[in-house]
Amino acid sequence: MSVEDVAEVGYDDSLGVRWLLLRRLLAPPEEVARAILASARGHRVVTDDDALVALLVEAGGTIQRRGHDYAYDVATAPPDWTGAPAPPGYALTREIRPQALVEAHAASTPPGHPDHEPDLDHEADLRSMVDGTLLGPLVREASWQVEHEGRAVGAVLVTDKPGERRRGWVVDVFLHPENQGRGLGRVLLQRAVAGTREAGLPELGLVVSDGNPARHVYDALGFRHVRSGTNVDLPLLS
Repeated sequence: MSVEDVAEVGYDDSLGVRWLLLRRLLAPPEEVARAILASARGHRVVTDDDALVALLVEAGGTIQRRGHDYAYDVATAPPDWTGAPAPPGYALTREIRPQALVEAHAASTPPGHPDHEPDLDHEADLRSMVDGTLLGPLVREASWQVEHEGRAVGAVLVTDKPGERRRGWVVDVFLHPENQGRGLGRVLLQRAVAGTREAGLPELGLVVSDGNPARHVYDALGFRHVRSGTNVDLPLLS
C-alpha cells in the first residue's frame, strides 16, 4: 500500500529536505502511519493530525517544528501599502546586505525563542536567502532592509518559491529587538505584499512557528490562516 492510497499528498525537495505533505487523510491514522513508514523513511512529514504525529514519533520520528501557514491574496491589498512609511528615524532600502544584517538576525531569535537555532551560521543563512539557493530567487520588488542611524536593523526577504504553483514566500522577516514595538514589522509586511503584487505574483505566503509572538501581526494585517501542521523527521532505517 502506497501513501497515495491512504492520503492526499504533495512532495517537495527544498531547503535540502525531502518533504511529504499530507493534505488530507483518506484512512485511519494507523493505516497512514504504516504506509509512510514502509515507503517514506528519510522524509520530513507534515501533518495536522495529532494521532498520526504520535504514531510516527512512537516509531522513531522526531518533531522538528509546529507551524502555521498563512497566505495573502495580493490583489486585495490596499493601494497605500506600496509606499507604507517607516517610522521617523528609519529608512527602507531594497539593497539587501547579508553581512550587515547578521547582528540583527541573530538577536531576533534569542535562546527561548521558538525559532532559535544555536549553531546557525547567520551570515551563510542570510546569503543563501538573498542569492536564491535556499528557497528560490529573491523577489527584489518585495524585499526590504531597514536601517537606523546607518545600521541595518532588520529585513523582510521574499522569494519566488519553487513548487506546484508560483507565489511569493516570506523566507524571513526579522528585527533587532531594540527596534521592535515601533510598527516596523507591519510596514515591512505591507511593503512585501505590495512588492509581490508588483512582481506579478498572485499570493504571498509564509509559515510562522507555534509560539512566535509575531503571529498576531499577520492576523491583524489580514493574512489568511491556511493550515497548521507538525513536521516530523523520519530517520532512514539503519
